[in-house]
Amino acid sequence: MRDYVLAFIVIEPTAVTSFCSENGCEFNDELMNNEDFKTLVIKDLMNLAKIKKFNSLEKPKQYCFLKDAWTLESGMLTPTMKMKRNIVKDVYTD
Repeated sequence: MRDYVLAFIVIEPTAVTSFCSENGCEFNDELMNNEDFKTLVIKDLMNLAKIKKFNSLEKPKQYCFLKDAWTLESGMLTPTMKMKRNIVKDVYTD
């Protein structure tokens, strides 16, 4: 059991075009592991949390960057579009 918030962040390809052009990279799996990119996204997320006045318990402590959104077909969502926690936990245990 975790006592902190985890953030699963789906990257929108059109939103990262400027970062990719400035850094000479493409929207691919390598981008999900690019430390500069991750730092930029986390910094924006923390700024948004500060604006919305999140307390420390509401701010994510761990992040997982995803290239594709979860779908019913991937088995990560229920028919009512809720996360299947037990399946997500098994897939992303690392």
